[in-house]
Amino acid sequence: MATTINEIIRDSLELIKAEHLNLTPDNYAKVFCKVAKQKGVIVEDCQKVDKYTKKLDPNIVTDMKRFNIGNIDELLAFLVAKLNRANEGDALKMVNTLATLTKRVLQAITLLHDTKATSLANASLERLDFHQNLQSIDLVKEKWFDFISNYDDSYLKKLDAFGHVTKDDLEVMVRDLIKILSKDDSTELYKTLVPLIIASLSPSIASGMNDELASISNELRNSPDALGTPALQQEIKHLISKRIDLDKAEVQKKVAALDKILDEINKKILELIQSSNFSHEQVKVIKKDLQSINFQQDSFETVQVKLLNIASSLESETRSLSEKMISNQETITKLQNRISKLESALLVAKQEVKEDYLTHVATKRALANEMNRVEDAFMRYKIDYTLCFIDIDHFKMVNDTYGHEAGDVILSTVGKILRKYIRQVDFVGRYGGEEFLVILPSTELAQAIHFADKIRAIVEQFKFLYKNERINVTVSCGVSQRSQQKSKDETLSAADGFLYKAKEAGRNQVMPVL
Repeated sequence: MATTINEIIRDSLELIKAEHLNLTPDNYAKVFCKVAKQKGVIVEDCQKVDKYTKKLDPNIVTDMKRFNIGNIDELLAFLVAKLNRANEGDALKMVNTLATLTKRVLQAITLLHDTKATSLANASLERLDFHQNLQSIDLVKEKWFDFISNYDDSYLKKLDAFGHVTKDDLEVMVRDLIKILSKDDSTELYKTLVPLIIASLSPSIASGMNDELASISNELRNSPDALGTPALQQEIKHLISKRIDLDKAEVQKKVAALDKILDEINKKILELIQSSNFSHEQVKVIKKDLQSINFQQDSFETVQVKLLNIASSLESETRSLSEKMISNQETITKLQNRISKLESALLVAKQEVKEDYLTHVATKRALANEMNRVEDAFMRYKIDYTLCFIDIDHFKMVNDTYGHEAGDVILSTVGKILRKYIRQVDFVGRYGGEEFLVILPSTELAQAIHFADKIRAIVEQFKFLYKNERINVTVSCGVSQRSQQKSKDETLSAADGFLYKAKEAGRNQVMPVL
C-alpha cells in the first residue's frame, strides 16, 4: 500500500508540472484524488465531496455539475454563493459587467504595440463577441497563460548600448531615445581622435619640424573641438605633406652618404690598378677616409662598421694584388664580385641585428632603440605607452625533460603567437632567454592587462607538439604603464616586479589584477 501511495504522490507532482499548475494545497489535493481514482485506490478524504453531495437536493446537485467541484472548499464556496445569491438576475448582470470589463481590457492591450499580445487580444474579443462555448474560451485562456509564461522582453536590453533608457513606460522610453540620439557627441569623438592624430604626426626619420609638432599638439589637447575647423584641418594636411617631404629628403641624404663611401672605395681601387707599387699604402688611405665619416643616425652605424671591414679585407688582400693587378683583369673582376657579396652580407647582418634568429621578433638591442623612441614621444608629445613582460613558466624544466631542441620549438612558437596578435603599432622583442617584452603605444593599463591575459589564455590552450608528444606550456605576465611611473627605467622595473609577483602567486596569470 505504501508503494501505491508513493506512486500516486509522484504521478500527482508530475501531472501538476505537465499541466503548468501552481503547486498549492488545493491543486495538489485535486490532482491527488484524480490520480488515486485512476489507479483504483479509495482515499477517504477524496470521497467527502460525493458523501455530502448525496445529501443535497437533486436540483442543487444538477447545478453543481456545471462547476466541476472537486473538493470540500469548492463545495462550501458553491453553497455559500448559492445562499448569498439574491436572484439570478443579479448574477447575470455581474457576468455581463465582467464580460464588458474584459473586452475593455483586451481593447487596451491591442494598443500596447506588441504584435503577439495584439493578435491574442483580438482573438479573445472574437470569442466574447460570438458567445463561444466554455471549451473555446478555455482554449484562449491557455493561450494567454502560454503568452505570459513565455514572454521575453530581453530584446529591450539592446537599448542599453545607447545609454540609460526607462523600459517600464513606452512613452518615456521613446522620449529617452530621442534625447540620446539627438545628443551631440562630437566633442568626445574629437577627444578620442586627438591622440591618434598626434601620433600620426610624430617624428619618424627627419627632425626638422619638432617645434611645429609640439605647438599643434598642445593646441589639439587644449581644444579638441578645433579639429572640426577647416583652418586646423588644412594645417594638419600641410604638416603631413611637410613630414613626408622631410623624410624623403633625409633618406636621400643618407643614401647619398653611402654612395659617397662606395664611390671613394671604387676610386681608390682604380688608383691601385694604375699604381700597384703603392697599393698597400693606398689601402691605408681608404681605411683612414672611411673612419673619418661621421653618421648622425644610429641605424647607419652598422653600415659604417661593415664598410670598414671591407677596407680591412682589401688591406690584407692587396698585398699580393699589387703585382697582379695590371696584368690580370680577371682578378679585378673577382674583387668586384667580392665587394658585391660583402654588400649583400652587410644587408643580411643589418637585418640580423634587428631580428632574433630563433623567434623572429626584435632583438634586445632593437627593443632598446624602440624604448628610446616611445620614451621620446612620451616626453615631447605626452603619448603614453604600456609595457608587458611575458615569461614562459618552468622553461628550464622543459629543456631538462625534452631537450633544448624542444625548448627552441616552444620559443619559436610563442614568438609566432606574439607576432600574430599584436597590433601594427605595437612592438615585441626577446628580452632574455625565455622572456619577451611587448611595447603597447597609446594603451591604457586595463587594455594592456586584457591583451596580456588574452596571450596567456592562447598559449595555455595551444597544442605544443614535439616528436608527437604534447607539452603543456603556460606564461606569466607583468604589466606597467609609463604615465604611472617616474621614468622609463622605473616602468621597466614595475613590469618586471609584477611578473615576479605573478610567478610567486602560482604562475599562468597576469599582474596586476584589475
